[in-house]
Amino acid sequence: MTMNYTIKIYRKDKKVQMIRTHKIRGFLTKIRSIKFKDEDIKVYLKVSYGKQLDKEGKYTNFYNDGTYDNHEDFWWAFNAFTEK
Repeated sequence: MTMNYTIKIYRKDKKVQMIRTHKIRGFLTKIRSIKFKDEDIKVYLKVSYGKQLDKEGKYTNFYNDGTYDNHEDFWWAFNAFTEK
């Protein structure tokens, strides 16, 4: 199962950057550069697991997502979304 990672960085409620990839190594390098100490910064994280059969027998896109405004919450969510 391949995971797709997306982050959107918002400053003062305006999107300033979006990163989307399926390669974990490059993604981690990019998200380590986010400076949560800046005021009014929010980061939207989405981890998509691809399409799988749901309980009704239909293919559905499964994912976890959330918006975070501090470094600790972001990393807790990232680790929870990517654990196996």
